[in-house]
Amino acid sequence: MYVLKRNIAVFLSVIMLLTILLSGCGKTSTSSSDKTSNKAVSSNVKKNNAPVKLKNKEKAIAYAFGSWPKPPLYQGNPFAAGGVGSAYDWVYCGLFQWWRSTGNFKPFIAESYEQKGLQTIIHLRKDVKWNDGQPFTSKDVWAYYILNNGTYVTKFLKSIDTPDDYTVVFNWDKFSPPDDLKIKYIAHDVQDTIPYHIYGKYVDKAKEILDKAQPTDDLSKRGPFGKYIDKDTSDALNKNWQDFTKENPKLPIGTGPFMVQKVTASEMILVKNPYFFWKDNVKFDKVHLYIADQPGALAMFRSGKTNLAGGWETGGTKDIIENLLQTNKDLVFYPAGDPAAFGTSFNIQKAPFDDVNVRKAVLYAVDRSKIRDVANPYATLVDYAATALLPIPQFMDPWVSKDIQDKLTKYKYDPAKAEEMLKASGWTKGSDGIWRDKNGKMYNLTIACQSGWPVKGMEVQAEEMTKFGLPTKLTVQDPSIYYTNATRPKAMYNMAWDFMFNWTNDGINDPPTIFNNFFNGFPGQAGNFPTFKSGPDQGRTNMIFKGPDGKDVNINDVLKKMPYMSEDELKKVSGDLVWIINENALAFTWFWNTGTTMVNAGQIGGVPMEDQLAKYNRNMPMPATDKDYDDVMAFWMPGILKYYIATGQVYPK
Repeated sequence: MYVLKRNIAVFLSVIMLLTILLSGCGKTSTSSSDKTSNKAVSSNVKKNNAPVKLKNKEKAIAYAFGSWPKPPLYQGNPFAAGGVGSAYDWVYCGLFQWWRSTGNFKPFIAESYEQKGLQTIIHLRKDVKWNDGQPFTSKDVWAYYILNNGTYVTKFLKSIDTPDDYTVVFNWDKFSPPDDLKIKYIAHDVQDTIPYHIYGKYVDKAKEILDKAQPTDDLSKRGPFGKYIDKDTSDALNKNWQDFTKENPKLPIGTGPFMVQKVTASEMILVKNPYFFWKDNVKFDKVHLYIADQPGALAMFRSGKTNLAGGWETGGTKDIIENLLQTNKDLVFYPAGDPAAFGTSFNIQKAPFDDVNVRKAVLYAVDRSKIRDVANPYATLVDYAATALLPIPQFMDPWVSKDIQDKLTKYKYDPAKAEEMLKASGWTKGSDGIWRDKNGKMYNLTIACQSGWPVKGMEVQAEEMTKFGLPTKLTVQDPSIYYTNATRPKAMYNMAWDFMFNWTNDGINDPPTIFNNFFNGFPGQAGNFPTFKSGPDQGRTNMIFKGPDGKDVNINDVLKKMPYMSEDELKKVSGDLVWIINENALAFTWFWNTGTTMVNAGQIGGVPMEDQLAKYNRNMPMPATDKDYDDVMAFWMPGILKYYIATGQVYPK
């Protein structure tokens, strides 16, 4: 295997779990026209020009859901073991700022971009510097993709050119995705993480190795930049990568608004980057990050030592949130839909869930609202079994026709319907209230989850299934062994908990990735979907289903072709796959997740929906517009909040 993308966004995935939760030859040009991007706000000055006395005397952002390697292990290479921890959100910038909430993006290090046929041309800002004072140029962008060549977008590229210091040209292969996805794949990356002036020898070595690899049009063998990566090439790339990860600057080197000043086992302090291109907009002087247990983190927020809090501090419980709002009139609570969905797999090769009717019976028999109420009371219920694409308009509508959506079965809570499904497969219910299959066998089902947040919801699911007459026991395991036991080849459980919608591409509404993650990621692994036992596709899902038109759909063939399909082709197969997953009840989705965040608006200005705080007494509703949704998400995800601070939209009070 060639070098796989080192998913430095894994840290964000952990934080998200804790916080509970652009066609053809035409030309499109986009430039940064947001006035806030180059004008600082003046919200801290009264009309008579007298300074406002700040509550936030230190002019700091502070929160206690941080994470990083403890000194002396801390170092500045984000791709090294342990990475740079929570500093990542504040030190690094991409060509664009990406909002995983809506898939929106705006130029950041980039100034503008053009799409010309099979070229995407990025024009860089000319005032960007690394926080060590060295200029950021097109060679740094090139370096990011050459060394980090397993990044998803490289499989669709022929090459990357740098005609001058401030222009980057992405040359797409003839086998490439629609223009809308092209730019999103670029916008999603964080390209200031491999400074050429620091890591140039590893970049040049990777380029030398790649240049020796031969191009291929065989889509099943395509590696980065259309090259066939044989074992020798893969080994050489991997050795070079491992050598790179051992090159460790003392502190992170990026282009973002803040830079690391101090790191201890429990606290990280970041200060303003004097070389940041919008430094005059940045009104905060520091970022304080803390590592604390839940009670300690909550105490910090109550006392005002921190001014941001997620579900980690509050536990996501209404009682704590309402108490905080009552005792401190500066606090504001925001819920926001997160592009993620939790639920459980069905082990479809283990009786009784090898029978689709039994799977459907469970969907009808379990009251999902009861799970929601204990697992995440702010979440939004869904009535589908599973769809892979998140079952909300912003994800479904671009790729699945209304006709297909109207055909999807909704599995609302209906115990009588559940009984009907079991009886259709010859099951009977004994006088003891326990269901038996057509052979008279009773089942003691085991459902499983990792320790921590999921437990309460899984307890309710087990209770609901048992109450219906399907005795069910919950087993809770440490994450270190849970995933090994839950997935192939062991696949020990009847049902197992995890994401049933996977946002590996960080919110990109990207059907090829999303469906592949469903069938070959955790839902397929824990669902024990049949696989190829040998050959080039060994380990991949081997399933054929009837589609909504009655024709056979070979899942593996479709998944391999999807990344190279036209937009119309993608829409057709996306509809087929959504329908197949739901109508065959291949998983059980609990709800559309909702994350929560609390902000001390007495210390932080520019909070979302500021003109509506009094109307809702600071206990805000779900965002009703994309703008509000993006704004709330910023206060939930520091990597986005960084942009609001950099453009002067958020400031200390």
